[in-house]
Amino acid sequence: MYSLSIIVCRLGSNCLSVVLLLVLNGCVGSFEAKPALTSNCHIDWQQQAGITSSALPDTQDRNGLHVLVWNIHDRLLPGSIFSSSGHTEEEIACIGDLAAQFDLVLFQEAFVRPAQIARYTKHAWAEYPLFTEGGGGDWWPLRTVCEICLSPGLLMLAQEQATAVHTEPYTAFAGWNSALNKADDFFSKGFQLVQFPNFWVLNSHMDSGRGQESIEARVLQFRQITAALKRLVPSDAPLFIGMDSNLRPDREVQDGEILREFLESNLLTVVQQDGPDLIATRNIRVGQSRSLPLRDLLSDHDALSAVIDLPVGFNP
Repeated sequence: MYSLSIIVCRLGSNCLSVVLLLVLNGCVGSFEAKPALTSNCHIDWQQQAGITSSALPDTQDRNGLHVLVWNIHDRLLPGSIFSSSGHTEEEIACIGDLAAQFDLVLFQEAFVRPAQIARYTKHAWAEYPLFTEGGGGDWWPLRTVCEICLSPGLLMLAQEQATAVHTEPYTAFAGWNSALNKADDFFSKGFQLVQFPNFWVLNSHMDSGRGQESIEARVLQFRQITAALKRLVPSDAPLFIGMDSNLRPDREVQDGEILREFLESNLLTVVQQDGPDLIATRNIRVGQSRSLPLRDLLSDHDALSAVIDLPVGFNP
């Protein structure tokens, strides 16, 4: 027969779990259940950002493959206590309008509406992985109330159908939130590696903290990518990488060493970088690489764009 103290203890534990679930639900909100975006974009983001038409793909002259890489910072769910700081549906429609102009799109922090964005842009192929095992966001009870926590927030859109897809959650992350180490164990960060005909693409988002734990986590995350590239991608295959690396190589020595090791290990060349966001390539020619100044307008990051020569067999 259970003693009263044991019963009280178990009831208290169950109550604590319920309270914790309610608090988490209040913090993260409810997942976007609408099948499609219903708002249109009426924000003149191009004029506000000072982006000229020459910086965007020309619908009449489609020489090369037009690529967009962008951390869109869509991470606050409707109904959360923080949702007033999140994107409106109109802002997401504006992001979709820009993405629809490109042949290949690599989004990071597309946590909330990846399916809706994919439908809105009408690209032929879209992938936004969930990691039900592995990664930081799969721990209980978070996984029971926070579907976006099982996602790395990666969304890849392409006019060409993929021939192979590989995704991995990172096995290393910095841990609980602190002044220097962000709560990256709340989200299952990782990477997606996609093969198109004669053309490989990698999209990723690394740990974001500035503390030593985050630095060491990024070291292991980049090495995990390197291991996958060496295992899956032929060394002579054209490779395009777009990511939010969360590195500051121009300001932090360790970050510079991490980036240098990654580039040298994979024979990569950086062709465009804006803060933590970068484009790197191997065995592929890139032109017209630039930053699109959309920070503080539609995201907290600028976007990167580039035009690459089409490898044989890739027809957008």
